[in-house]
Amino acid sequence: MKSKYSILYYLMCIYIVIMPLIQEGTNLKGVPVSDILLSIIMFLYLIKLISDKYTRKRFCYGIKDFFSSTLSISIVILLGIMIISTSYALEKGLALSESARFLTYVFMFFLIKYEFNTKELAKNLLGCYIFTAAVLSIFGIIQYFTTIGLDEKFIEKYSSGSRVVKIAATMYNPNAYAAFLILIIFPVIMLTIYEKNKRIKSIYGAISILMFVNIVMTDSRNAQLGFCIGVLVLFVLYSYKLIIVFGGAGIMALFIPSVFDRLKDLPNDVQNVSRIKLWKTAIMMIKEHPILGVGNGNYVSRYDEYINKYKGLSYNAYTRYPAHNSYLKLQSELGIIGIVSFLMILITAILRVKKIFTITKDKFIKAFYMGAFASMIAFYFMNISDNLFFVPKATTYFWFLVATAESILNSSRENF
Repeated sequence: MKSKYSILYYLMCIYIVIMPLIQEGTNLKGVPVSDILLSIIMFLYLIKLISDKYTRKRFCYGIKDFFSSTLSISIVILLGIMIISTSYALEKGLALSESARFLTYVFMFFLIKYEFNTKELAKNLLGCYIFTAAVLSIFGIIQYFTTIGLDEKFIEKYSSGSRVVKIAATMYNPNAYAAFLILIIFPVIMLTIYEKNKRIKSIYGAISILMFVNIVMTDSRNAQLGFCIGVLVLFVLYSYKLIIVFGGAGIMALFIPSVFDRLKDLPNDVQNVSRIKLWKTAIMMIKEHPILGVGNGNYVSRYDEYINKYKGLSYNAYTRYPAHNSYLKLQSELGIIGIVSFLMILITAILRVKKIFTITKDKFIKAFYMGAFASMIAFYFMNISDNLFFVPKATTYFWFLVATAESILNSSRENF
């Protein structure tokens, strides 16, 4: 990498590392610190566009190429309908805010794909991702025993004196943290399997175990099911022997009371009724606004209106409650155009990731993206019962996985 690229690249590395490590709600004059860093990266990239002809050349190539692939075109269509929806949304500020957040993902995608499009640069970025996941997992263990930085609502105390701690690390709730871990745990597991160097293999193995323990400690039922789905995907992709290994780990995990209780409650109507009512509310919005939806981010804005309008949809007097289903949320807010473009993004993204581990000769990349394929499938599933695609500290890394895959596929230097 030429030295003139180093500042922009190193700042992106720093962003990948610190984004999840900064405690949720840490702001500087009301602006999240991670957003400030990303704004600096955007500003420096703009300066490079103005001052460096080679950057302008790559940018022009990127713009031309961006509008020639199904993935990129779907991204542009989704961003377009998000922006248009601000004109008819009840809360225009909320619609604009969510559109701006999605724009940051598009910027990161574009920058990584077209500026950092060599195998070496992409692998270094992936290394930063693994490092930050390891650090966060260590903190998660510490948090479980000390509850440092953990909201009291995630500590359930019983009259017997016992308690259940649901770790969230630096994130606003355990489900968000569990989603972050699901996106990276399978790539690290596959690196553990593929790595030949015993020392490095043991490091990857230790990080995998740390992350698995953290997932258990989040007490997230959604993540537990997502993990099982990821294992099944790897069983199909790699080897049936993984079922034996993870099956043993799963049986051992059942001896943990919190895990057993959460799985036992799967068919419990009391546990599921709230989400069913939220989904029915989204369906009513979809029926009344099928083409354009109610506006980006505006499910919560219209929630109270709909539960008052249709009796039986309210639950525990909640107000402005989220949909707890990314797909229904998106369709209720952005209509048929929004959901079709979103699904096209998900389908083409997973196919691109499959392509990279199918054709590459690089064992690190092959192992990482085979694991990423399983993680993404699990993440897609988890979004059926939560809005994880709209949790920045989780979904940033979904876009990061897709961007680095595109970077490698786009690189003229990649020797497959």
